[in-house]
Amino acid sequence: MSELTATEDAAEADTPVELILLRCAEVFCYKVPPQASAAGHRAEDWNLGEPRFTGRLHLVGVGSTLECRVLKQSDDDDTPVAVCPVRTGDKAPPVDAVVCAVVDSSRYFVFRCEDAKGRRAYLGVGFRERDQAYDFKASIDDFVRAARRE
Repeated sequence: MSELTATEDAAEADTPVELILLRCAEVFCYKVPPQASAAGHRAEDWNLGEPRFTGRLHLVGVGSTLECRVLKQSDDDDTPVAVCPVRTGDKAPPVDAVVCAVVDSSRYFVFRCEDAKGRRAYLGVGFRERDQAYDFKASIDDFVRAARRE
């Protein structure tokens, strides 16, 4: 075996496998104002009739982390606009602190997104149908439950 092939095999072994758990063709993204009360975020405060942009959502399992990737609406570009990592380790924050359901609707969530430098931003994400929102939440719960069993 040549040194180049051994290096390529080692690099492939270090690359985590990505498992796409859910694809949603349309989500609405909003700027989230500061939380007004301890009860939680309210979608009615987001000006729901005028989202910042409409995009796509992919839930991707990468090792023991689930990434909620918000993508541009165009199908030719899979570069995420925002990534909300849901970690499952012992020191990971609770899922509800990272992907938080709003108190006044079952179709809207607040994502705590992070960039490569660890900076955080909050993004409101809404689904057109309740079924899509339920599938989203159930996929997160299933992934977290499976990761904690391992």
